[in-house]
Amino acid sequence: MTDNSELAGLQALVADVGSGNVIDAELLEGCTVQAHELDEMDKDQAACVAAHCFSVLFDHKVQQIEGMAADAVAGLWHGSVDGFAYTISRDDLGDLVLDFKVPD
Repeated sequence: MTDNSELAGLQALVADVGSGNVIDAELLEGCTVQAHELDEMDKDQAACVAAHCFSVLFDHKVQQIEGMAADAVAGLWHGSVDGFAYTISRDDLGDLVLDFKVPD
């Protein structure tokens, strides 16, 4: 990000539409992690998925990703993408949902 107005715009966009994004085949198109691999992702694969989705959803070139935790049994993954925390979790229908949080 080159200036504060770009960052502010990205933060506003993430705050507005950064929660409740179902990871489906359309959103995953072009990702290095395939749909059949999602349920067994490790933290690095989850970070790749989050970065890919962030790029698609917010038209932003991701520069830094970090997978922090992965629990495939519980269906919960955490990390960060360019300073925005993410959580991937399994909802009641079995879908994986991606939420981003604007940094404080």
